[in-house]
This record gives sequence, structure tokens and C-alpha cells, in this order.
Amino acid sequence: MIRLTAPLAAPLAAMLLLSSCAFVGREGIETEVAAVGDFNLFMNLEVLSVINTRKTMGDHVATWITGKDCSTVRAQREGVWCVDWPAPPSPPAQVYCYASIAKPSCYSQPYNEGNDRLIGFVPAAIPVR
Repeated sequence: MIRLTAPLAAPLAAMLLLSSCAFVGREGIETEVAAVGDFNLFMNLEVLSVINTRKTMGDHVATWITGKDCSTVRAQREGVWCVDWPAPPSPPAQVYCYASIAKPSCYSQPYNEGNDRLIGFVPAAIPVR
């Protein structure tokens, strides 16, 4: 969870408050919306961003700045705006499965007792860098 301190809170608040006061048009940043179509395009992009990522465009910028997962939708539901990214899942362990009377018996190490027949092997995942 992120706690907003004074050095971090002021730029983020200014960015979020002023993000709707300017619009990037064909000639650059405009202080007024020149045509109705431009504003509708901006709002359509904002709605598509919220639908597909559950983040506003300001949330994407805040995520980029803080390095945490920031979402206004989550803040409204859970009360927390920015949280740490979840840890990657651990790779699956290797498994050795042998035929038995009823159903296969699976172990994390090779089981070499007598006449056991290996019927399946799932190797451990190789980490990709």
C-alpha cells in the first residue's frame, strides 16, 4: 500500500486535477477543447481504458511514476489507490508418476523400488530471463 507523503502527493494531485484542463490537439496542447469530436474522443479513450484495464489514464501515469499498481476503481471499492505488484508465481515442482493398482502414485523424487513403471514425468520449469 502506498502512503502519500508531501513530496509525492503534490505532483500527483496537480497531475490528476489539471489533466482535464488541457487537451492535445493537432497544433499541440490547447487550453480549450476546439471541437466536440475532440472531447468525445478523449472521453471514449478514458472509458475504454477503464473498461479494459480498470485504470484511468491518470492511473497509468501514476503507476509509471510510482512503480506501483495504481487504480481509481480499486480505490473506490477497497479504499487503497496504489499497491505493490503481486509476486510472480513459483514454478511447478517436478513430478514423477508411477503405475499402481488403483491410480497413479506421484512423487517429487524418482521412486526406484522393484518393478515400478514410470508413466509420466513433469520436469521443473526453467526460469526465463
